[in-house]
Amino acid sequence: MVLADLFNNVNGLPTHALMVHFTVVVATGATIGGLAFALVPRFRRWLSWPLLVTGVLSIVLGLVTPSTGEKLEARVDPSPLLEKHTELGDQMGTIMIAYGVILILAMVVVRFRRRAETVGADGSTAEAHAARSTVLDRIGGLRGESARAFPGQPQVAAALTLLVLAFSVISGIWIYRTGEAGARSVWDDVPATAPAGHGDEGR
Repeated sequence: MVLADLFNNVNGLPTHALMVHFTVVVATGATIGGLAFALVPRFRRWLSWPLLVTGVLSIVLGLVTPSTGEKLEARVDPSPLLEKHTELGDQMGTIMIAYGVILILAMVVVRFRRRAETVGADGSTAEAHAARSTVLDRIGGLRGESARAFPGQPQVAAALTLLVLAFSVISGIWIYRTGEAGARSVWDDVPATAPAGHGDEGR
């Protein structure tokens, strides 16, 4: 009962109105961080822990925020704009859950590749390893590494890195679409400009 109440109201305000702000911050951070992670290899090591936490938060918010939205929807008058926002919000929740799982897997696979050693396990130098690195190594690898954590990791890391890039773009698009639909459902009937003479009473 207490949990159900929390999904409805917090301090007299609709819970959804509060959760949306957390969701926008986390989803935007995941989008920007994911793009930086995928496109700038030198950022991967220090982005890994923040993105791991972001992945967990994305899953939680992807489950909670649409649920609070459904609670709020049941308390307001239906409208086509609200239905569109609800539909996009449900899609955004699914995207956040999927993206969160991908981020967690990517951070585990890519972040915990072995750190570079002066001499690799086969006796080769880091420079020699870099010289013979493949395209997959460069897509999913970490800057300066000289060894792989497990067989097949270049393929897995490259695939996850490309998925991070794709879901960063998708997430960014759906943040905008869902937010715009939500804003229109609340503010669409507000005039774009103040009525003539409005605010002149005190002059």
